[in-house]
Amino acid sequence: VGTHTVTYTYTDINSCTASSDETVSIEEQPTANAGSGGDECDLNFDLSAVPSVGAGEWSQTGGPGFVQFSPSVTDPNATVTVSQYGNYEFTWSEGTYCSDSDAITVNFYEQPVANAGSGGNECDLDFEFSASTSVIGSNGEWTQVSGPGTSSYVDATDPTTTVTVSMIGQYEFQWEETNGTCSDSETITVNFFEKPVADDGFS
Repeated sequence: VGTHTVTYTYTDINSCTASSDETVSIEEQPTANAGSGGDECDLNFDLSAVPSVGAGEWSQTGGPGFVQFSPSVTDPNATVTVSQYGNYEFTWSEGTYCSDSDAITVNFYEQPVANAGSGGNECDLDFEFSASTSVIGSNGEWTQVSGPGTSSYVDATDPTTTVTVSMIGQYEFQWEETNGTCSDSETITVNFFEKPVADDGFS
C-alpha cells in the first residue's frame, strides 16, 4: 500500500536485456460501511458511515426531493437534510482506483399533530366525535382511556365516528394519529348523563 518503484527487466531473443524503473501506486481495497438507515419524523437524519481506508463521500441515489449534507459530503457522520418527505437512498463510497460503496434507506415521515376535537356533555349513551387528521395519508384510532363502563364505536378509525358507552358517567377518550412510525395523541372528556323524565305528578 502506498507509492513504490518497480524495476522491469526485458530480455529479447538474443539474450539482450534492458531494464526500466516505474513508479506505481498500490491502493488497499476499501470495504464500504454506510452504517444504518432508519425512520425519521422530520426532514433531518444523522448518517453513521464507518470509513475503512482513507476518505469517502456521500451521495443521494434515490428519493423524491433534493438533499444537502452538512458539514460536507465527505463527513461520514454528516447530517442530511431533504427537501420533502418520502423514502430516500444514500450511498457511501470509498476509494479511487480500488473502490467500494454501500447504500442505506431512510424514510422521512411528517410528524402528525393530533386534534381530538371537543368533548362535552351528552344526555344519552351516544356521542359523536369531532377529531381531524393533520397529515394527508395518516391513520387514526379512538380508544377509551377511562370511564365506569365500556365503549363501542361505529368505526374506531373514523375521526368523526359515534361512540356508545355501556353506562352513565364521565369518560376520557384518546385520538391517536399515526404516520409511518411517527405518532401523536390527544384526549377529550365526555360526560354522559341520564336524561330526566318529567313527572307532572298525576297518575
